[in-house]
Amino acid sequence: MRGRRIRRAGLACTSAFLFGLGAACSGSSGLGGNPLARPADSGSSDPGHNTLAAPADNVAEVSVDFGLPGIPYLNGLFATVTVCVPGTSNCQNIDHVLVDTGSSGLRLLKSVLTLALPQATNDGGVVLAECSQFVSGFAWGPLATADFRMAGEQASNLTIQVINEQAFPVPSDCTGVGVNTAEDLGSNGILGIGTFLQDCGSDCEAPLGARSTNPGTYYACSSTTRGGCQATVIPVAKQVSNPVALFSQDNNGTIIELPAVPANGARQVAGALVFGIGTRENNGLDQATVMPVSSQEGTFLTSYPPKGTRSMAFVDSGSNAIYFLDSGSTRIPTCLGDYSVFYCPTSTLNLSAVNQDDNGLVSVTVNFSIASAMTLLASPTNCAFSNVGGPSVDPSAGTASMGVYFDWGLPFHFGRNVFNALAGQSTPAGPGPFVAF
Repeated sequence: MRGRRIRRAGLACTSAFLFGLGAACSGSSGLGGNPLARPADSGSSDPGHNTLAAPADNVAEVSVDFGLPGIPYLNGLFATVTVCVPGTSNCQNIDHVLVDTGSSGLRLLKSVLTLALPQATNDGGVVLAECSQFVSGFAWGPLATADFRMAGEQASNLTIQVINEQAFPVPSDCTGVGVNTAEDLGSNGILGIGTFLQDCGSDCEAPLGARSTNPGTYYACSSTTRGGCQATVIPVAKQVSNPVALFSQDNNGTIIELPAVPANGARQVAGALVFGIGTRENNGLDQATVMPVSSQEGTFLTSYPPKGTRSMAFVDSGSNAIYFLDSGSTRIPTCLGDYSVFYCPTSTLNLSAVNQDDNGLVSVTVNFSIASAMTLLASPTNCAFSNVGGPSVDPSAGTASMGVYFDWGLPFHFGRNVFNALAGQSTPAGPGPFVAF
């Protein structure tokens, strides 16, 4: 459905792979001028030339590591967030929250929350809840409000989702496999810092109905009995929101900065999450290529090979690999058995693709490598890889909810500073939404 992007994200770094999740988001904002855009058919993007921001009050530490104890994770980018009961100093630090530029909003497992956060309600005082749909299932739970902190940045009265199947029965139209535990999620929550201000936007303000753009992901829960939660219309002011947009400063976007990793991977990678774009000396765009994205989907176009067919594309730190096309199109064999979600070429492939905005005004060549996932993951030593890829069509399912697409996942971020500008927010390159790298 337009406005709801289904993403593939973390897979546990074990022989029995578990799907984590990507995210869904929407938004609406016009895209203004882009003075830093390169002309079409010029430029290239190669990793390995970035530097990490020094500690500052707009810089949060992030890391790619093995994840939660006993739940190892492949290419998961994690951060620690602080949430507080609104207006108080009653706060809690929560580690291993997945940093996801493919979604908007904070979602935390009830099982890790020790705070009694106030529930979010509609104008009639009825508790609100959400069914967040992902490629592998759904996350269900009520909404709550919290004060949010990272580094020296703060957002007050932020609406978040508390992932909890026990608070209210899961509605019958919230379908799929629940990913409502740490074992299923692979993290303590998701920090959605994509290019949109809310996780649904104006679509969820539209009246419900067969031909409505409203995906029906929000619910009003009048009772704890089965059927007590019914799909509802919700204004953007009450939706799960991107916390960056609520900062008093540095609120126009983010930068994920990760160093390059060796071809055989790394055990742990330390990086930086920088808030703001062009608001300080440490978050300028410099020579980054600015790629406008669609105001509804947050997507652009990727041609692979460079003069081949163009596919819908997006940059997503919450995806643990570069997922693109299918084995028939790429002629790259997939792995066997549980590894079939990945590509397994007989030797490492050095590839290139061309990213282009919908209007053809910006074009940049991206070079990347794909190695055999089975070879890389044969050893339990490393869990951060820049050369893991897979088909965007799940071989076991034969179809994809979004069709064949190009998902520039976390491997794309190694050795690059990757910017995500929020929709409608002013930057030195004009208003978002855009990505830059």
